Amino acid sequence: MFKEAIYKYFLPAIEQGAHTGRVPWPVRLRIHKLTGTDVYSLTWNFASPDGRATFRFTTSDDGDPTLQCRRVGDHSIYDHA
Repeated sequence: MFKEAIYKYFLPAIEQGAHTGRVPWPVRLRIHKLTGTDVYSLTWNFASPDGRATFRFTTSDDGDPTLQCRRVGDHSIYDHA
């Protein structure tokens, strides 16, 4: 389910500029910034199995924008900062 959410919804949204605010994030993914951090949360499934991931935007050594995936799992991924 994670791969489907990434390829079907998340990456197309990035390509269209959702991360820049040009277009909204897909409502289906429930993406929001975690309070007081530079980390975003993505939710693709609420029923069992619960599906969540965290990520952030960084800059590579070359100055290019980079997407850093952090954790993938269930709600317990929020237990670790």
